[in-house]
Amino acid sequence: MGVSKNSTVAIYGKGGAGKSFLTSMTAKALVDRGKRVLQMGCDPKHDSVVTHFGGALIPTLLGTWAKFEAEGKADDLGPEHIIFKGEGVYCVELGGPESARGCGGRGITFGFQLLEKWGLSEWNFQYMLLDFLGDVVCGGFGTPIARSMADKLIIVCSNEGQSLYAATNIASAVRYFAENGGRTRCLGLFVNKDDGSGKADKLAEWLGIPVLAKLPLLPQDEVLVDGVPHAAVQDAVAKVIESIDTRAAVTPNKVDFVEFMMSLTGNAAEMDGTAVTADELWSLGEDDPLVGIPNGGLDDHRYLEAEEDAHRLLGPVIVSVGGGAVPAGAWERAS
Repeated sequence: MGVSKNSTVAIYGKGGAGKSFLTSMTAKALVDRGKRVLQMGCDPKHDSVVTHFGGALIPTLLGTWAKFEAEGKADDLGPEHIIFKGEGVYCVELGGPESARGCGGRGITFGFQLLEKWGLSEWNFQYMLLDFLGDVVCGGFGTPIARSMADKLIIVCSNEGQSLYAATNIASAVRYFAENGGRTRCLGLFVNKDDGSGKADKLAEWLGIPVLAKLPLLPQDEVLVDGVPHAAVQDAVAKVIESIDTRAAVTPNKVDFVEFMMSLTGNAAEMDGTAVTADELWSLGEDDPLVGIPNGGLDDHRYLEAEEDAHRLLGPVIVSVGGGAVPAGAWERAS
């Protein structure tokens, strides 16, 4: 049996909003109901599924692929090497490149291509939950939306300004691709760490999407007691599952975030300052020493060496995802 429509759900939100928490609690609750669930972490931090493994990080798809590739055995890599089962939940972490050594979004795209090669859409799961990196600022991290891999999308947010800003951007991405033939639609907001201010509710009204559930800020030691979620967590997760199963997802309205914030405060912040002139950037006072910005040693030679190292590590990935080979001689200047 393949994955049925409306059972593949992408979960987005600002970093720290509680995406992985909601995804993990929902996955475990579904398993407790006798469902087959795949939870997929789609973030270079690869910490989406740690609660299912006693806090341990599992090997990532990209990290494991890199090891097989280095040994000349990339064709031998299969799902059995990167999917693990914890608390009854099937789990995979896509992972990403090492810090400052590549493009996380491109890595996510490559990871999905491998999964599709292995028959992802035909796997026998009733629910697939995709836990994605915060803001949709890169096409790679918008893969489920751009390629209609998820039929429904949940936005996790709090009432904090930057969290609401991220939620607006995510909704905008859903709207953009929906207007261009995409099938992913927004199921609604999950309000985490709710302070009762109602700001997220107001944003939901502007976006034309429902608030699926709210969870108040709970003391850390009360979220889970002897492995059992707090009653408020159980209630919120139950509402999310009911929405996944029964609620129709929608295309969000277009929202100007500045106008939205003005609706909350009644006025817009005035910029206090003036534009600088070119002369100001170059002029010196009589006693001012000339101080340039240090380049950290990244002269042309060393910068290109760093680029060459990054290319050596990421070249196979770039070619694998259709990026093409780098033109001959492009790296020769680092000699």
